[in-house]
Formats: sequence, structure tokens, C-alpha cells
Amino acid sequence: MTQTEFRRARTLTIYWHEGELTAENYLESRSTDAEAENAVAVDARAVELLERFTDWSTPEKVAAGLGEFDAGSVREAVLALAEAGLLVDRDGARREEAFLHAWRDWGEEARFFHFGTRNTIYTGDGVEQRRSDARWVRRTGGDPPAIFKSYPDAPRIHLPRIFLPLTDPFGDVLTRRRTHRVFTGEPVTLARLSTALFYTFAPMQLYDAGDLGTLILRTSPCGGARHEFEGYVAVLDVEDVPPGLYHYNAEVHALELVDPTFDRSRLHRLTYESEMCTPSAFVCFVTAVFERTMYKYRHSRALRVTLLSAGHLAQTFVLTATAVGLGAWQSAAFRDEELDAALGVDGFAEGALYMFGAGMPVLGETGMPAGINRAGLTDPRGLVKAHRPG
Repeated sequence: MTQTEFRRARTLTIYWHEGELTAENYLESRSTDAEAENAVAVDARAVELLERFTDWSTPEKVAAGLGEFDAGSVREAVLALAEAGLLVDRDGARREEAFLHAWRDWGEEARFFHFGTRNTIYTGDGVEQRRSDARWVRRTGGDPPAIFKSYPDAPRIHLPRIFLPLTDPFGDVLTRRRTHRVFTGEPVTLARLSTALFYTFAPMQLYDAGDLGTLILRTSPCGGARHEFEGYVAVLDVEDVPPGLYHYNAEVHALELVDPTFDRSRLHRLTYESEMCTPSAFVCFVTAVFERTMYKYRHSRALRVTLLSAGHLAQTFVLTATAVGLGAWQSAAFRDEELDAALGVDGFAEGALYMFGAGMPVLGETGMPAGINRAGLTDPRGLVKAHRPG
């Protein structure tokens, strides 16, 4: 009789959870219909068994090397580990190897996050279901978190509420948007800064969400209207605003001074000596107040939505900046812990996720950003890779 061979899964993570050593094969499929937990508690004997399956082996061979245990009990334990996905057979290994090849350039952290949050369960989007979910959130989470953050004791600059008109045709703005890296050095007007911050971060409406409290509605979509993002603005060359690091108070449309000593040399360090960020007239650092999301969404998949929402916010900023004549950019290249410290946040309850900035752009003869050339005419067939189903 052919004996089934097993090998330890290569997409296996082991961690401590609530006092128990827990193992999980994050590549294992999850049900989208019934709540099921892929992670299982393991003890020292289970870990020893997993170690014996570093290479292909059978339950019988492993049992032979564990003479102090009954062969039947060893086989039962091995099959339980296989059922939990911690050991894989040949078919499972082929699937695993295809995955690891496709994701070979990204580390374990990215693989675990993406595949460990796949196939979650959604309760539904009907009105009654949403109301029921909201009641449960309020009952289990208490009062909702504050939707605005402020520094009441900080010096405050109230920004003008006479905004520049966003009257350019949308198609023109959309097609004119480019990532800019070269700036004239001309100061940005206060009106341009005020308009860009207002249409990016300020509430356009407030929404009565019943048990979930009052929520912000911004110009950008955000999962569950949680709008967990705060904006901090490094002002470097803006008319009528002293240089420094500020928090943008979205409730009152004002800048609150966080660090008057923040300058280009500090920015240069925080952004890995970026030649794009440092010359900007101002830079916005976007943080997430994680409690605002976690209050409603308790599943780790919600972090995906938070990251997507940060992208929505950045797109709103760069389009608005383009509409008012600025050259804008966006980036995630910063020293996380150092930036959190500079902003005065702990990185746990609130932490930096993204940044974008702008200045007065230098444009080439074709209207493209300086240093960027249009591609020459080419055979379109050379840009397409033929797809042949296997």
C-alpha cells in the first residue's frame, strides 16, 4: 500500500497568542460562509513532529524514530497536523511552491498579511444588518472615538476660508496630473495651501450614524466613513506661514504648531535624503488613528481598507494640488519610527502611513515635469505580452 508523504508547510507561522503557542498555515483556504479558525494551539510534541517533517517523510517512518510512543498515536497526531494545514502532501506542496515562486521578491511579512487576511466573512450590507452591527459595536466597544484631533494649547494659525475656485474641467486636471520632483523655489501662496488642505482633509458634511455616533464625510471615500487619518504639515516655503511642523485641525481649518524647529535638513533625514521631498514648499504626513477603524471593524482585514483609503486621500490631494497650479507627489519612503517621533505620536495608537507634498513646478517644453520625456512612437504590439492559457 502506498504511504502518503508529508512535508512541513513553508507558509507556516508560529506565535504566542493568549498564552498558547499557536501555529497557522496562512496559505490555507478559509471559508467565506462559516466562521473558522485556521490557527491551532500546538505543544512541544507537535513542534517536534513538525521538525521531523522538514523533508518528505511518512507517518510510519517518523513513528519508527519515536519508539517511546505508540505508532498509532503518532500517525493520528501527524494526520491532525495535516488536517490543520501544518503539514502538506504533494498536491499541497505544488500549490505552495507556485505561490512562493510568484511572491518570491516579497518577504514573509507581506505574504502573511495578504494571504492571512483573505476570505474573511461579511455579515451583509442590508439596512437591518448594518443597524444590528452598529448596535453590537456600541454594546461591545462603548462610546465611539473622537472624530477630530486637536492640540488646544498649541499656537494656532487659522487658514483663510476663501478658497481658490476648482473650475478647470475635470478631464484636464486628471490628465495633467503628474508626479513632480523639480520645483522653482517660489513660495506657495497661502490660498493654495489652504485650498489643498481643506479639500483633502476637512469634512464636507457631518453624518449622523446612529449608534456609531457622528462621522465625517470627506471628499475621499473611506471604509465605513471611519476617516481615521490625521494630517501633519511640514511648512517650508509658504507665504504668511512661519516654517515648522504643524497639525492640521480639520474641525476648524487651522494649523497647530507642533515643532517650530522642523526644517529641510530634518525632512531630508526622515525621507531618506529624497531629492523629491526636500525641495517641496510643504509636505503632508498622513497618520492613522487606528482606534477609529478598530472600533467598528475588529478583523485584521480592515487594515487593507485603511491602506486603500490612504491612497484615496492621496489621489484627492494630488488632483486638488494640480487644479490650483501646484506640482504634487506622493510617497511611502520615510523612516517610520523617526517620523512618528517627530510627529509626537507613539506609532501604536497613531502612526504614519503615507506622505504627499507639493511646490511650484518646473515644466518642460511639452508640459511634462522637468526631466521627464515623452516616449517616442512605438509599435503597440511591442507593449503587449501575449497570453496563452496553460
